[in-house]
Amino acid sequence: MNLTTEQLSARIAGLRAPDRSQYPELAGYTRDELYEDCFGGGGLYLAARMARALRLRPGDVVLDLGCGKGPSAIFLAKHFGVKVIAVDLWTSATFLNQKFTQRGYRDRIIPLNLDATQELPFAEDYFDAICCMNSFNFYGGSVEYLRHLLKHLKPGGPLCLGSEVLSDEFTAEQLQHPPYVYAFQLPPPNEHVDVFEGDFKKQHTPQWWRDLFEASGLLQVEHCAELDDADVIYEELVRYEHEHNLDPFDVEICLQQMDWGRTHRPHKSLYVLTGRKK
Repeated sequence: MNLTTEQLSARIAGLRAPDRSQYPELAGYTRDELYEDCFGGGGLYLAARMARALRLRPGDVVLDLGCGKGPSAIFLAKHFGVKVIAVDLWTSATFLNQKFTQRGYRDRIIPLNLDATQELPFAEDYFDAICCMNSFNFYGGSVEYLRHLLKHLKPGGPLCLGSEVLSDEFTAEQLQHPPYVYAFQLPPPNEHVDVFEGDFKKQHTPQWWRDLFEASGLLQVEHCAELDDADVIYEELVRYEHEHNLDPFDVEICLQQMDWGRTHRPHKSLYVLTGRKK
């Protein structure tokens, strides 16, 4: 893209922000708190939409799968009075424990460092709910994985996914020759990472995920849809990253993806899916 400073500033100035009145769960949060330690798109805007779909009750035991650095776990414990088991492969349990203790949630959130694709150390029918924000597409896209995971969820309990998603499946031609906005090279020291194979090729449409849930015979899908303000949420994240100089490369590639997505498919979006275990 190679925008000048003036051109970049003009582009950023034209980006929109979500209507905070539509997110009463986020009243009192600063803008920094909405994005602190969040991976992927959406920040706590996405967590709020997921929580609405989960319909949690005080005292519920919730598995936060792929919790990252813990923002979703804290959000759930703070607003819903639930007990959270926060599991992540890459974030150490020690880091999470220190963070949860400092925030006053040591007695409400238990951190674990686990590989979610391996045998999980939980009883069958243990969790009242399972949520997964911005990680399920990396490892959960099969009926076999749903069987592996759902034995730990109570009958009738919800499994809620919220994440980046695609508007359309990649065509055969695009799989052979990926669009440059989804097959870019990361800057050093991550230039060896195959972004398309490792990330975007594993993303799908909401309908693809609905079909997987329903084909498993294990879940009754209650809700599956793109967020009506997904584009605006993405724009706000890009503005935030630019204003705080967090990741100039991500700002530029996201602007390219937005431009490309106006006239091409697939474009990036955000969605929430909730299914209840039969």
